[in-house]
Amino acid sequence: MTTLPPQTASSQAAKVPAISVDGLHKHFGAHEVLKGIDFQAYDGEVVSILGSSGSGKSTFLRCLNLLEMPSAGRLCIFGEQVGLKKTSGNLAIRDQRQVDRLRTQVAMVFQNFCLWQHMTVLENLMEAPVHVQRRAKREVRDEAEAMLERVGLIERADFYPAQLSGGQQQRAAIARALVMRPKALLFDEPTSALDPELVGEVLRVMRDLAAEGLTMLVVTHEMGFARDVSNRIVFLDQGRIAATGSPQQLFGGGVNDRFDQFVSRFNS
Repeated sequence: MTTLPPQTASSQAAKVPAISVDGLHKHFGAHEVLKGIDFQAYDGEVVSILGSSGSGKSTFLRCLNLLEMPSAGRLCIFGEQVGLKKTSGNLAIRDQRQVDRLRTQVAMVFQNFCLWQHMTVLENLMEAPVHVQRRAKREVRDEAEAMLERVGLIERADFYPAQLSGGQQQRAAIARALVMRPKALLFDEPTSALDPELVGEVLRVMRDLAAEGLTMLVVTHEMGFARDVSNRIVFLDQGRIAATGSPQQLFGGGVNDRFDQFVSRFNS
């Protein structure tokens, strides 16, 4: 693996990572998708996770939120180790209440939006804070409306998802995640299901969140976003981290041959 030193004056060594994994493996039957990943993301970092199709990017992200159960490894969220136990196959959750609580700290935005179709946009945003976090409905409504204003959708608050464009649905999904007041956001290829002309409106929201210092892990094929917005690039190849470093270091070329080959496909 090619690992480059950070181009910042202050060391992260003394900080507690926002998200940390050690020795992460994931098998689907006999097929090993993740082959022992060690990774840390720190508070306020934007980490873009790049790699070819089948490299394990989305599986890795889903393991961080335990939507996929790792086969082996250790996971810590903001310094708290997630309780996992060994079974005959994958690891299993020891305490579902712990996982539910940690999921409110690390929210996820999916490539296919995953909005509830029978609820309006505003109802989508309010559902989890009211029924999972047990917050006051009036308070949640005010915050949800503020989030819709923030992503440019307040005039669509009473629309249903089917009445929105793909870009609008993804912005609604981001607003829904933010209403949970997470400390970090995981994005699984958030623009891959969008028509090209709608990509920009979602990336603008993500750039604003990055500028505000929200911790973000982004699986993406948007090279411009990865190069211009990320603090760090993680390049996965065949289930392993093949290279990691700043965008300036990796996109400058000559550091990792596989990364250079990968990026050249987007420049041709």
